[in-house]
Amino acid sequence: MITLLEHYPWLKSLWTAWFFLLFVGVVTWTLWPSRRARWAELGQIPLREGAEANEAEAKEGRA
Repeated sequence: MITLLEHYPWLKSLWTAWFFLLFVGVVTWTLWPSRRARWAELGQIPLREGAEANEAEAKEGRA
C-alpha cells in the first residue's frame, strides 16, 4: 500500500506549480489591457478623497 509520505515530494511540486499558475493568472487578469484604465481610475481614489477633504477644510477655514 502506498502511503502519503511516498507521494509527498510529488505533491509538494504539484502544489508549488499550482500556486505559481494561480499567481500568473491573477497578475495577467489584473494587468490585461482592457482592465488597465479601470485600475488607474481606482488608484486615484485615495488622492481624490484627500483633495476633497482638503477643499472642505479650506472652505470651513481650518487650513
